[in-house]
Amino acid sequence: MTTPTLPPPVDIDSDTKKAIIDGLKKVLARLQEGGLVDQALSYQDLISHPDALAGFVTAFATHRATCDDIVKPRDGSDPVRDDDAALVCGVSLNQIQQLLVRTCAKKVFESEKTLQTVTETKTKTALFGLIKKTEQVEVQKMGNDPVEERKVRELSRYIAFGWQLALLPAYREHLSYPQIIEIGEDIVALHSAEAVATVGQFPPDILKKVKAAAGPDFADILVHRPQAIAGVAVWNRDMYEFYRKTLGEKAWDFFAREKEFFNVVAALDKANAKVYGDVLCYIAAENLEEVQRLNIDKAEVLVTSMKSAFGAKAPAVLGHPGLAKAILRQVVDNLLHMSQEKDKLMVSFALTCKAMVPNVLDWLSKQPK
Repeated sequence: MTTPTLPPPVDIDSDTKKAIIDGLKKVLARLQEGGLVDQALSYQDLISHPDALAGFVTAFATHRATCDDIVKPRDGSDPVRDDDAALVCGVSLNQIQQLLVRTCAKKVFESEKTLQTVTETKTKTALFGLIKKTEQVEVQKMGNDPVEERKVRELSRYIAFGWQLALLPAYREHLSYPQIIEIGEDIVALHSAEAVATVGQFPPDILKKVKAAAGPDFADILVHRPQAIAGVAVWNRDMYEFYRKTLGEKAWDFFAREKEFFNVVAALDKANAKVYGDVLCYIAAENLEEVQRLNIDKAEVLVTSMKSAFGAKAPAVLGHPGLAKAILRQVVDNLLHMSQEKDKLMVSFALTCKAMVPNVLDWLSKQPK
């Protein structure tokens, strides 16, 4: 999954705005003629109701050929298939979509009013109106929260795509103004309400720290595993870059792990960490503590042999915390007392691990889910 790029900002004069709206109304009518959108929808419905606009955007994208005589390129070339290409009205399809989605989002947010306490100046008269007295009084009125208005203004800078319409409630509920400031345009890397909610759990200072440490990777974190923000925040930039390079795309699974696990990982130096590799993405903390009793060569022997013996089941086996006391502790004890050279030990222990597989899998199958 890639991160979409926000369209360049565009200034719309009155003539361009009229041309865009006229074109949109024609496209809406064409799609209605084909039974592709609700016959009762008007242009005002599109910019007022997220579901209606999302359906319109999807219908156009799926059946754009039916509107080729309406949506024309500025240079008079073939039918428009590049959403960033300028149209006869001077803007691109992506910019038009951005204008529509932002307008709709603004209407939705402005419609959500709450009871506000405001101060008003009241004038009272006495003695047949000859004496006037003014005073400040607090009254309650329905209106927009100024704090929320500021948040919405900042958020609107990063709303540009039809799929974001479904996320408007999540944006409003889970993200604060300071969080939006820190996330910036990378908000478009959040493709689900769940992802927005996950990021919303982290205070602005954590987001700022992680963005500084991850640099260009920050958007990748939001796309793949927003929970990885918690793990990245634990490490300094040097260690972040080490694990990112060592684990590649699996790094997000590693950084998304629980803080208690990182307390155990902290005991590893870089050489030892390389021995474990992607096993660090799934090994239980209890099992890692057992393996840490070995020196680097024997740890490599054990990790390599177990990965080879258990194959695709290695994450389930090494990820079960009960393995430490039930099986792994005795295995480590035996390995501690072996004195073969590393190459020979690798061969002999690989056979030992393969022989263990049936019993270990039988044990695993009997563990509570």
